[in-house]
Amino acid sequence: MRVSCPHCQTKAIITSSNKMSDTVKDLYCQCENTRHCGASFVFTLAYKHDLNPPVNSTLDIAHNLINRLSKEEKANLQANVFS
Repeated sequence: MRVSCPHCQTKAIITSSNKMSDTVKDLYCQCENTRHCGASFVFTLAYKHDLNPPVNSTLDIAHNLINRLSKEEKANLQANVFS
């Protein structure tokens, strides 16, 4: 992961981090342009959402949906999927 200084857009290094939760972390950064900038700042890194859920989650969702179907709906589903 590359972090850029928000002031001069020069590459910055992550000097330390602080885990806020399982999905959020504060990254303490230092601008490498020490001659003209030298800013220190904090970036927050956070999980936002899945683009594709994990396979186990998808299988669990499918299993739960199928279990809620009536016997007739299950038979129709099976006839349409495996025909």
